[in-house]
Amino acid sequence: MEGVLVALTIPFKNGRVDADGLSAHVSSLVKDGVNGFFPLGTTGMGVLLNLEEREAVIKTVAEASGNKPIVVQVGSLDWDTVAGTVKLAEKYGASAVASIVPIYYRPDYETIRRYFMKLNQLTKLPTFIYNIPGNAGFNVTPDIVARLIKDGVRITGVKDSSGDLGQLMQFIEMGLEVFNGSDHMIAPSVIVGAKGCISALSNSITNLVIDTYRRAKDGDVNNALRTQALVTKVRDTANKYPRPAVHYSLVKLLKYDFGGVKEPLVRGLTREEEESLASDLSKLGFRVRVSGV
Repeated sequence: MEGVLVALTIPFKNGRVDADGLSAHVSSLVKDGVNGFFPLGTTGMGVLLNLEEREAVIKTVAEASGNKPIVVQVGSLDWDTVAGTVKLAEKYGASAVASIVPIYYRPDYETIRRYFMKLNQLTKLPTFIYNIPGNAGFNVTPDIVARLIKDGVRITGVKDSSGDLGQLMQFIEMGLEVFNGSDHMIAPSVIVGAKGCISALSNSITNLVIDTYRRAKDGDVNNALRTQALVTKVRDTANKYPRPAVHYSLVKLLKYDFGGVKEPLVRGLTREEEESLASDLSKLGFRVRVSGV
């Protein structure tokens, strides 16, 4: 498993998962040439979705993905939801599962060890640690992962969204399957040996992300860094607006009509914010859909 995996936006309409909209989105991404999907992560509001909503998402993605690899993020605030999501991942043929560490109550090492050991007991699927310290409030360092493995926890790889290239390189040196989760580091991470990226921006600027990955993979460093620079400008622009909603607006502005976030737990962009985002994108040279504003 390698390449560009999409950290999927999960559209909601009228308070429910928009399965039709999600299916069309996944099908479009397959045609664009992405290598796989990462549903129920941060961009897809996974921790906010109940088990029924999670099943709707996993089922829809599996049916529309054209047998592309699917890595299901199973983490939640509730263990029964974690366990139920693991069963759904197996039911619908996922390639692997991933999980954030337990959140809200800052975990110590023993908490993390027990959590992932119990996750191992639920499934034989490859298991990835999803490290996103900015949201989880905890950085799963290479030292922690090495200790987990030494203590018998089965860890296949890491999705590292720390934004720390040095840390990502240490994960690679450990022989793990490493995917970069920070869109400003796609090219550098691939150049130093990452398997690929799990990218939020691949929902909207799909071809640009794919080009960046492929050029870096092929050793075309100068052009990889050139396209990376534009991806980074879009990422910096997106960071000015509420997340994850900005990624839903990006799809709408750059591609096609698309549902929104699961309100009121997170909020969508206001009309004024979306107009400002459209203006920012135009200044970067993107063609914005007039009907999307």
